[in-house]
This record gives sequence, C-alpha cells and structure tokens, in this order.
Amino acid sequence: MAVYIILMIVTVGMAFFVQKPGMINRDIRFVTRLKMRNGILLCGIFVLLFLVSACRYYVGNDYTRYEEYFRLMMIEGSDGVPTEAGFNLFVKGIQYVFGSGEKTNLLIFALFAGITVFLFLKGIYDLSAEFSFSFFLFMTFGYYFNSMNTIRYYLALALAVISMKYVLQKEYGKFVITVLLAASFHKSVLLILPVYFLASFAWKKWQMLFFAAAAIAGFFLRDFLLQIIIKIYPTYADTIYLEGGTSYVNIVRCAGIFAAGICLYKETIRHKPINRFFFQLNYLSLLLYLCGSFIPEVSRIGYYMNISQLFLLPGMITALPCGRKRQLWKTLFIAAAMIYFAAFLYKAYDPLIKVLPYRTWIFTE
Repeated sequence: MAVYIILMIVTVGMAFFVQKPGMINRDIRFVTRLKMRNGILLCGIFVLLFLVSACRYYVGNDYTRYEEYFRLMMIEGSDGVPTEAGFNLFVKGIQYVFGSGEKTNLLIFALFAGITVFLFLKGIYDLSAEFSFSFFLFMTFGYYFNSMNTIRYYLALALAVISMKYVLQKEYGKFVITVLLAASFHKSVLLILPVYFLASFAWKKWQMLFFAAAAIAGFFLRDFLLQIIIKIYPTYADTIYLEGGTSYVNIVRCAGIFAAGICLYKETIRHKPINRFFFQLNYLSLLLYLCGSFIPEVSRIGYYMNISQLFLLPGMITALPCGRKRQLWKTLFIAAAMIYFAAFLYKAYDPLIKVLPYRTWIFTE
C-alpha cells in the first residue's frame, strides 16, 4: 500500500507544476520555457507510473488468465483465446520476435502498461481545464491502479478518452477510427460511438427525462437485453457474471457529482459545451448504475461515461469566478476524492480487484 500512496503523492505533486501555455501567457520565450518544463514533468510522471505498473508481478485479478491466453496463443494460435483481433495480433507479434515464456509475458504486460499510461496522460492534458486537478482525480478515483487489471479494457478506455477530443472538435472521422482501433482490443468500446455523439449535443429537460425512462424500461426488459449481450459476448453464458449486481460506490459518486452539477449548472455548464458534454456523460453513467445492475460487469460499461468526471470537476471549478465559492467547491471535491481513495485502498485486497498486495518481479527469483 505504501508504494501506491507514495506514488500518488509524488506524481500529483509533479502534476501541480504542469500548466498549459495558452492559459497563462502569450510571450514566446515564456511559452517555450513552460513547454520544456511541462515536458520534463510529464516525462517524469510517465516514467514513475510506467515503472510501477510494468514491474508488477501477479498483481491484478486477471493476471493469471492473461498468462493462460499468452500460452494458448503460442500453442494454438488466435483461435485458442476469446480475445479481439488487435490484441491477438499484438501479442503474436511480440511472441514472434521474443518467443514464449515468462519473460515475454512480462514484456507484454510492460508494453500494455506503457501505451495505456501514455494515452491517459495525453488525453488528460488535451482535455482538462486544469491538468493537476484531473490527474489528481485520475489517481484518487483508482483509474490508474485499476489499469493493472484487464489490460485490454483499460487500453480501450484510454483510447476512449483520446476520442473525446475528436467528438468535441466534430472530427467524426478521427473519432470513428480511434474507436474502431480501441474495439480491436476490447469490443465493448463500440458503445461510445452513439453515446459520445449524443452527449455532444445540448439536451433539453424532456430529453433527460426520456433517457431516464428508457433506462427504467431497460431494467424491466433485462431478460431480453441479457440474451442480446450473451450473443455479443458468448463467454458470459452460464457464468457468475450473469448474477448481476451494481456498484453502490459508483452510484454515490455519480449522484454526488450530478448534484454538484445541478447546483452549479447555470454558472459552469449551461453555456459551456465542453462541460455540458462531460455532465451529460456522468448523467448517463448514473442511470446505467441505477438501472443496469443486470448487465455483466456493468462498471466497465459505466467507466466509458464516468471517466468524464476527470474533466467535469476541473471544468466546473475553473468556470467559477475566483473567490471563496470556488475554493469551497474545490476543497469539497478534493476531500471527497481523498475519502474515495482511502476506500479504494481498503478494498484493493479484494480478489475482484487484487491490486494489493503489490509485488514486483525485481525481487522475485
């Protein structure tokens, strides 16, 4: 646990000094120096996050399952595993060059860690109104630590963050290409094609009520929808995943942020399309957690939407005028995130999460 706490403190401290040039000064010499400083800080943050993730050993609830996938791919080829073509091609390429075995497996985990961390940092830097605050939430909400689980999914999630920029800039061709690339590693990401597109428009009150009614109707039609899900993901058939269940912690988090957004809607969201996009995604994730408990591993679907919280909270804070009100809301958000982080670490030993205890191959024979 100490490794994660120290990592969080050090990297957040470094992120505090990262500032976007366009938000501060137009002087060319100042901007050049600032870009250089940002580059050094971001590289330092990347290296620390990469090393902790890449050097892990049997950390993550599906570490052994992926080892089995790697073994089957070497023996039986891609037909031996139920994973997507992009993932299979990536792994087979590494195995073709380096062969099979535990060292190659460690290399594959390390490469996924490096790509995923890089994409998350780029997405956060490009989208956030305040990089340090978004990065703080990225760490305290557990997105980084959970990326040691389900390496395919978190790579797809990182690409989903990258794709948000293209939706907001109405570069729909780049958006679709990015999502299709992500889907070659985890096809659940295809859901964001309609979801992100819809969230990019300004919704009226009746439309928000319509989505709520549709979510409630989906709950009552859960048996029918489950059959569709099983056809898409046949590996869920006759497994414990069909028992359902939702995340009450995510419900509380989404509901709390939704309530904060309602309180600050006129000042920070109504006339700011970017904040409105993130607010509407958070609303959809709240509906999903409330009414989609029958969906296998519903949290994975919800993360495509509630990761918008990394950008919504800083966006609302920076939209408020400087003063006591802004400071009060930021303090509340930071305190809530720290409580969430403490709760996450407390549950991190759970077999369903299993990112603790942290072990590394460096000290393993």
